[in-house]
Amino acid sequence: MNVYLGDIKIELIGKRPQTGFSLQKTFSIPAAYNTKRALKNDSLKKGWVIISTLPNIKSNECSMQILNLENEIKKLNEKIRIFHIACDSPDHWEGVKELHPSLKAKGFCLNLAAKKDVMNFKESFGVGVKGSERIAHGLFAFRDGKLIGSLIPKQQYGIPNIKGFLKSLGF
Repeated sequence: MNVYLGDIKIELIGKRPQTGFSLQKTFSIPAAYNTKRALKNDSLKKGWVIISTLPNIKSNECSMQILNLENEIKKLNEKIRIFHIACDSPDHWEGVKELHPSLKAKGFCLNLAAKKDVMNFKESFGVGVKGSERIAHGLFAFRDGKLIGSLIPKQQYGIPNIKGFLKSLGF
């Protein structure tokens, strides 16, 4: 799949998962924010879970994705767990903590994970950037381990359409 950063074409590795998809590959992504436990694919098997992928946690777009997703989920009054996965250094989460100390979502750091776990994650979600350590912006909703919906924006500048994504899930 190709996405764009402005006019620059970016090739993603892996395939965007289809509705009904269950994770086959295993991964363990170390904790970075609001948790001490690593994210494992078993974490997605109970209830509603939204995975949010972030290419650069220090950017305004990623901060807004984190904040907007949490605010929109609060409005729904539903029990939905949010897991943000970033490819940055864990110290980049410090800025998020300083700016938004009341956020409840959990954050994880691909940059601390074993290479095999990183590749399994990137390939499973289709967000790995070919030739780079980065990942693309993405949103993925799971219910009891099955993918209900996903969004990898074609234009990676800006924030994914969170309201539209949640509406597509029936919220």
